[in-house]
Amino acid sequence: MITDFQSEVAIKKSTGWVIALSISLIILGGLAIIMPGIASAFFTVAIGWITLISGVVMIVQSFQSKPVRGFWLNLIVGIFYVVAGTYILFNVGAALLALTLAFGILFIVEGIFTIIMAFTNRAGHRMFWLVAFNGIITLILGIMVLNRFPFSAIWLIGLYVGISILMSGVSLLAAALAARRTIAA
Repeated sequence: MITDFQSEVAIKKSTGWVIALSISLIILGGLAIIMPGIASAFFTVAIGWITLISGVVMIVQSFQSKPVRGFWLNLIVGIFYVVAGTYILFNVGAALLALTLAFGILFIVEGIFTIIMAFTNRAGHRMFWLVAFNGIITLILGIMVLNRFPFSAIWLIGLYVGISILMSGVSLLAAALAARRTIAA
């Protein structure tokens, strides 16, 4: 009996974090939808910084592990990351076009896999249809990104990423609430 209580407490605690994450995703998705141009630039610059910092870390790591195999490969890949990150940061427009294309492909793949997951794993139990709906919306967004490319790339990526984040937050919230109802019953 004590074990059941402990597992219920653990489930409530973990679903509490999932609920907090889903609410954060809903808020961020709403902001991206309201300000798609700013969201597009923000996502592009964030990816530029992540790429640049990753490159620096790879270069430092290659010198740290010099006696180990792969020094030159890590060094060269790290340099490419630094160059790519720097290029993204100084050419946000061109990077935005490339990211728009990449996100279009990503949304199509994510949508297909989310739909498959919803029906094969019954993700979210009774609310699996919402997970499937999330996958369908994401798939449609991916098709629309590739269909409208490269026109409207400035606002498109921010709007679509915002919609995708919002739908992910809503479906994640529904799944977490369904899990909590299951232990309450």
